[in-house]
Amino acid sequence: MTGPAVPRRPLDPGDPERIGDHRLVGVLGEGGQGAVYLARDASGGQVAIKLLHAREAADATSRRRFLREAETARGLALFCTARVLDAGSHHGRPYIVTEYIPGPSLATAVAEDGPRTGSGLHRLAVATLTSLAAIHRAGIVHRDFKPGNVILGPEGPVVIDFGIASAADHTVTGGGMAGTPAFIAPEQLAGQRPGPASDVFSWAVTIAYAATGRLPFAGPTVPAVLMAISAREPDLSGVPADLRPLLEACLAKDPAARPAASALLRALTGDDAATGATAPAATAPATTSPSSTAPFTSAPATTAPLTTAAADPARTVVSGGAGIPADTGNPPSRRRWLLGLAAGVTAVLVAGGVLLYASLGGEAGPRGGSLLYGDDFGDRGNWDGYTFDPDAAGDQRTTRGYEIERGVYTVRADSTDPHNVALSPVPAKTDAAAGRDVLVGVTAEPREDSGQGGLGLVCRWDEDVPSGYAFLLGLDGTARVVRRSEGASLDVVPPVKAAPPSAGRAVRLQASCRGSRLTFWIDGTRVLDAEDAHPLPPGPHSQAGVLARVPEAGGGVVTVSFDDFSVSKAG
Repeated sequence: MTGPAVPRRPLDPGDPERIGDHRLVGVLGEGGQGAVYLARDASGGQVAIKLLHAREAADATSRRRFLREAETARGLALFCTARVLDAGSHHGRPYIVTEYIPGPSLATAVAEDGPRTGSGLHRLAVATLTSLAAIHRAGIVHRDFKPGNVILGPEGPVVIDFGIASAADHTVTGGGMAGTPAFIAPEQLAGQRPGPASDVFSWAVTIAYAATGRLPFAGPTVPAVLMAISAREPDLSGVPADLRPLLEACLAKDPAARPAASALLRALTGDDAATGATAPAATAPATTSPSSTAPFTSAPATTAPLTTAAADPARTVVSGGAGIPADTGNPPSRRRWLLGLAAGVTAVLVAGGVLLYASLGGEAGPRGGSLLYGDDFGDRGNWDGYTFDPDAAGDQRTTRGYEIERGVYTVRADSTDPHNVALSPVPAKTDAAAGRDVLVGVTAEPREDSGQGGLGLVCRWDEDVPSGYAFLLGLDGTARVVRRSEGASLDVVPPVKAAPPSAGRAVRLQASCRGSRLTFWIDGTRVLDAEDAHPLPPGPHSQAGVLARVPEAGGGVVTVSFDDFSVSKAG
């Protein structure tokens, strides 16, 4: 947590003058999560203070996550990042104090002085990779490694992360993707959560930029850059010949084919072990299940350094050249994902950001048209509910809402709301035409295994009536498409039997509403495909979303956590 040699701007009237025993001098950075201030301690020394925004501090989950960053950073080796000095609360808003490391960022240095060359470039590569390997050993994924997060301090390069998405950096968060577009790994563009392998990809882009002053995946627009990342080979012309094979290995499209940071470090420093022993994997998980037991911790993109779920430490690394150890192969689920990505991704503009979409589920899941909306629930959006808390008393009780620490949106159906529907902000309620022909997808994980009730997706939903189509997977394995209209729920076609979901196991659901044709996929397998002989008439509202359901008679409880939600135009 540091920044340039001088504050980005002076204090505004709304900024505090003091935090704890520290006098604030100016603002180093600011964004959606909070602000980072330059301050002086009691002895006159400079420190950096990160203060959570008041609106975030009002949420207990956000406060706990923010303060956990300090504990995580304290567990890192001192050379990894700026050292945490203190943490506390300022008028109910948590703050973290770290050492201040003066010096320009790598981005500033390259822009002002040109590319790094010779031994300076190699020292930069070794120093940043040493920090990245130590960060990964601590079970942390940086998630936004880029030249702006490398400070060229007086004692050498330091990898930092303010934990703030700065508009000046064009940082993209939410919607299944987090980070700065030019440095995002291709698996993130396909909707997969970043892992250590994603950091390795970003490190290679950063070093290529440092060596040449330009990006290896370039384009005139952000969509063009993202398409280059997903589908083209990197331009490494100008990179020194001894570094080029290493960077090529790190920029592999398949995250499982990239070397681990520790293996790269051995190769760069000439350690003999680089050509022999197998390195720990730098791969992201093959599943997007929110209940992953991998050691890497899930958190929103705007936090630092604690970030998302990641690797299976038992995996080894696919051969990437330059004396880097090889893997024995990919699990079937990853091979399926790679086939989906290789089949092509579509670049589209989404709500001011840019996303690439590929089918996430199963062996032959559908691919829709342009992506309208995506959400990995890593930070708060505009969904119904705030924080999921079904055990709270009175008006504080919620049966649907975010669980930010887990990166999921959870819905509970019980006697108070047997058909609990949560609706996506896109398509908008007032834009009925945009919501009529869509492909909706979500990863769902039930928490109960009672055999009653179910979970699923909705499309063309009008909550004011209510009416719409529900695509349901019962906990007993019954799959059905239900038309809700005029107070009645009727099966469009006879239900079929599928593999029943079980508590703690994620399942990918996808549903297509296109004209009168309704199609339902479970884990990539089409289980129902029907024409509605009595299709719902066009109405003023047409939204998509998720639901949990229990029988209206007999009670029961069904709690389902949802992740990686997407809406695209029906293909």
